[in-house]
Amino acid sequence: MAQGTQQTGGDSPKFTIDCVLASGCTQLQADGCVLESSEEGHKLITPDHLRAGDLVKVQLWLEGEEAFIDIRLAVVSGIHTPWITVGVLRMSPNDRMRLKRFIHTSAAMHIEEPALVDHHLLIRA
Repeated sequence: MAQGTQQTGGDSPKFTIDCVLASGCTQLQADGCVLESSEEGHKLITPDHLRAGDLVKVQLWLEGEEAFIDIRLAVVSGIHTPWITVGVLRMSPNDRMRLKRFIHTSAAMHIEEPALVDHHLLIRA
């Protein structure tokens, strides 16, 4: 895989991470998989195809919710297989509020400090 081919065109990342937020965490942790976009659709790949600096899209599912949180743009900041750390760059205000509400509700149920939404997301893939 050649370096510098992280985007397919425009502002659409080549990689999508589809994951479910782990409940009861003081930091944003999720379990999921990495998909690579191609002309034929999406192909399941291993995290070692990613590099720090790659731009990705994240579909973050919340327990009990029917629609995912659409993190339109995130950057891979580290990979320590099976963990991928991404920094959120672009998310709609509505999705940001949904995520904050979910995190604060979850933290209140577990009597712990809520996770910070504006930081990194740790994903096991």
